Amino acid sequence: MDPSSANNPLNGARATDSPSKQLTPFSCVVCHKRKVKCDRKEPCSNCAKASVECVYRAPPPRRKRGLEPNGDVSQQPAKSLKRNAEPSRITPTTHRSPDGEERAGPERNGSGRMIMKDGNSIYLENNLWTSVSNELPNASDVLGDVSDTDSDDLAQDVDDEYAILSPSTTRKVLAELHPTPLHIFKLWQAFLENVNPLTKVIHVPTLQQQILEAMSDLPRASKELEALMFAIYCIALVSMEQSDVEKSFGESKKVLLSKYKKGAQQAFKNAALLRTSSLTVLQAFMLYLLCMRAFSDPHTIWTLCGIATRIAQRIGVHRDGSNHGLSVFETEMRRRVWFQLMIIDATSAQFCGVASSTVPTSIDIQPPMNANDSDLDPRMTEPACEKQGPTEMIFVLARSGLGQWLRRLSSTGVSGDNTGPWANLSSSSMPLHEKDKTIDELEEFMESRFLRYCDKSIPLHMVTRLMARSAVHYTRLMAHHPRQYRDQNIRISPAEKNIIFESALKMTKYADHAQNNPVVRRFSWHTVNHMPWDAIIFMLSELRNRTDPEEKSTVWQLIGNVYSQHILESGKKASTPLHLAIESLIIKAWRAYIGECNLKRRTPTPCPTIVASLLANRPNVPDPQPAERIVEFESDAEPHAQPSHEFPTSHFDPEAEKFDFMMGDSPVDWNEWDNLLNQFQSSLADDTFMT
Repeated sequence: MDPSSANNPLNGARATDSPSKQLTPFSCVVCHKRKVKCDRKEPCSNCAKASVECVYRAPPPRRKRGLEPNGDVSQQPAKSLKRNAEPSRITPTTHRSPDGEERAGPERNGSGRMIMKDGNSIYLENNLWTSVSNELPNASDVLGDVSDTDSDDLAQDVDDEYAILSPSTTRKVLAELHPTPLHIFKLWQAFLENVNPLTKVIHVPTLQQQILEAMSDLPRASKELEALMFAIYCIALVSMEQSDVEKSFGESKKVLLSKYKKGAQQAFKNAALLRTSSLTVLQAFMLYLLCMRAFSDPHTIWTLCGIATRIAQRIGVHRDGSNHGLSVFETEMRRRVWFQLMIIDATSAQFCGVASSTVPTSIDIQPPMNANDSDLDPRMTEPACEKQGPTEMIFVLARSGLGQWLRRLSSTGVSGDNTGPWANLSSSSMPLHEKDKTIDELEEFMESRFLRYCDKSIPLHMVTRLMARSAVHYTRLMAHHPRQYRDQNIRISPAEKNIIFESALKMTKYADHAQNNPVVRRFSWHTVNHMPWDAIIFMLSELRNRTDPEEKSTVWQLIGNVYSQHILESGKKASTPLHLAIESLIIKAWRAYIGECNLKRRTPTPCPTIVASLLANRPNVPDPQPAERIVEFESDAEPHAQPSHEFPTSHFDPEAEKFDFMMGDSPVDWNEWDNLLNQFQSSLADDTFMT
């Protein structure tokens, strides 16, 4: 042996490590926690790449439930003993007496069965379950949503949207993740002002008292309430402006939201979301889904909406509580939750380009009452008197009214398929005069029931006006939309084009108003999710056929305002194929407009800043008429030479030239635009608004 080799560290390593070449029979701790494949070397390739310590620790031996390590049958857990000591009676329906006792009562409608215990519930309508439920001695045997039962060791700290679905083996204390009492109060106030008026899934007086009591001893707060509190923190932050967050909390919006998202995810794990029978947890999950629109893609949200709907059906929220012995207060809150859940599901489905979920035929739930929170009390025994004028529910009831109108329209079955509530409205099978007649009925309903009561100085009333009127124009746009004509060679009559253009123009005006009116600025977290893409595309493509100069000037001002605000809100996601196509269409339409002004010796409207930015950053977009050189009119209204630094515009991409269809012969190829819209919704990046 060469003596020099004795001091060679590589040789020494080979000599000492040779026995460790045998791979361990289990994954290292890091790979096991991350749920990734481990090559079981020392160190494994994943740990070596991440420069972290690689530790192998044998997993604890699996035990059969209810067995001690020596194989003997263990005693029942303390929770089960307590449960048996206080048995709950399962009955077809239950009536709660003033002293809190649950008593049997006859079911007045349907064959289902509601089981209630300690504020939790489950609704059984499967024949097998309803036939055997009386044989179960304890309601908990059916509810089965305790989170501290034995379960497999699941991954912790999974950094994605689905982390909330993996239950914890033990409940983690989240007291350190809660804000300070002062910050809890500020977030609660932001929620009450910005979010609650548009959702109304919680009862403010009751929840406020519960939060105040929990703030005094956060470690002892129930897991259900804690999930709701973290969901409120998240959605309240999303609803606030970045500058307001930094001023109020001394930290960035991104940092705080990341912290409370983790707290919410763990809170949902603690509450065993997938097995819950708690209405409070469902309320928290719905608010969290609304929060997720700011940092997740619509397909994920739509999938999770399906889970929320299944939870709601499991609890029996889709059945009216008045038929199952529930209190007046519980019945009303369940109605609010169900109708808001249907709105979330329908809008998330629309953003994904898919049909909304089919409503179960067993639903018999009544709409929420037109009543304020102050009219409701958990101790009430008689229903509140519905008001005739506006209440805190005006926005929610107006949206619910639109949803009910769409469901009635879809039930006619004219379209011959099951493509969702918009199918009949968009189908050429339904005559236009019938479409207009039913839309007129919707407009009259909105006007008589809600809009005539609205005070423009009240933020909730103003956002209700904008939503309701925009919705009516959207339905008319969909009814007359060129998309219904499968043959692209069909020429739409001037009268039809006028109807479409007017509807698109009014929709864009409402979008601009919603973005810039300080009265409704607090609700921008909601309005930013509703960009009138169809309206903008149609106006840009049809602009060259319009003859009114003032109308064209108005369109350019609106598009400049609405699209620039969208770019500012969207940040880094504004480079998708949809944006490239829209921006190419804007540039071509602007050049055609300038060319027309040049030929007719007319002074063009001042160039919107966003358009000037696009012209400077994407100069190679081909002209709409390549054979005709267009010279921009020389005047004070000439487009700026330099782009505004405020807008993160997209640089020219040669791929953008493939969007030649956008300024070809009319009509626009809406199949191409539909594909781009769907791609855009699928490619939303995480943390889009927090760059």
